[in-house]
Amino acid sequence: ARFGNMVKNGYELWKEEVNAKGGIQVGNKKLKVEIIYYDDQSDNQTSAKLTEKLITQDKVKFLLGPFGSGATFATTAIAEKYNVITIATLANSGKIYSRGYQNVFSVLAPASRIFASFIDMLEAQSPKPKKLAIITPNDLFPMSVAKGAKEYAEARGFEVVYFEEYNKGVKDLSSTILKIKNSGAEVLMGSGYLEEAILTVRQLKEQKVDLKAIGFTTGPELVDFRTNLGEDADNIFGVSWWMPLMKYSDPLFVSASEYEKKFEGKFGKGLSYQGAGASQGGLLLQTAIEKAGSLDTDAVRQALRGYKGSTFWGPTRWDESGQNVAGATVTFQIQGGEIKTVFPPEAAGAKPIYPAH
Repeated sequence: ARFGNMVKNGYELWKEEVNAKGGIQVGNKKLKVEIIYYDDQSDNQTSAKLTEKLITQDKVKFLLGPFGSGATFATTAIAEKYNVITIATLANSGKIYSRGYQNVFSVLAPASRIFASFIDMLEAQSPKPKKLAIITPNDLFPMSVAKGAKEYAEARGFEVVYFEEYNKGVKDLSSTILKIKNSGAEVLMGSGYLEEAILTVRQLKEQKVDLKAIGFTTGPELVDFRTNLGEDADNIFGVSWWMPLMKYSDPLFVSASEYEKKFEGKFGKGLSYQGAGASQGGLLLQTAIEKAGSLDTDAVRQALRGYKGSTFWGPTRWDESGQNVAGATVTFQIQGGEIKTVFPPEAAGAKPIYPAH
């Protein structure tokens, strides 16, 4: 529910910002945005039924997607049947985009790409590390992240000397840590959850494993990670789809930091990428409608297909399947107890501390 509400708030903020300026410019007139919401109770079949209702009874022109890949997989099947465009704001599992659909466009970069900016950062170091280790829980999303990271790293000339899948929710990783130590890896990437990231850092320290960099998909961005690990959290890297510290901008929300101010001024503290991703979905749809000068599905689809641009969220460009192939990720680092974005340079507020020991 927390992330579902975050998404709704992101949609509402976009709607209010647009309507305050008179609405979306469609040809020579401005049209106000109206959004109809239903609660799918986090059930994918309910999500699909409600999508059919939105299209056939409420007569919506466009869909902004639900939270998560499972629900979006179900709703986009209905939308495709009725030839209605979905901006999938928070759903980047490859299986959504492998069905040959014409009407689904992702805000997020593919799940397999989240470590891309971290690997790019390693490549920019001098001398660059050569040997990497990757560990992942045996769960759908983390495994696609880990496999994507392995492919991306190997394509850039790194050697993945150790790759392991462990059981989700594991309470002891000491044997895995010993294998990492013996593998000669210089850098570790973990695609697990918060508790596993904390456990990994603790057991690396216990076994005195000396690594040049450690990066996680989940953990470092959360306060719990820093309170649990204290000084041991320092210099750990994290990756995210979006952060308020990024240096991107656009005419509606101005910048990532301005967006954060607007969001928190309205809904209180605790903005995460889910809220920003929802607003970005609305903004991308608006941009395409304005370019098309019409609400015609074919014209708007063509405008989306031809879009290459950047907003407060960062860059977007879609391939034929509807995946955001320009979608950037950002790498940050805990420096002196504070989160600093460190890569790519155009989004960075600080330089990476590397080697990080």
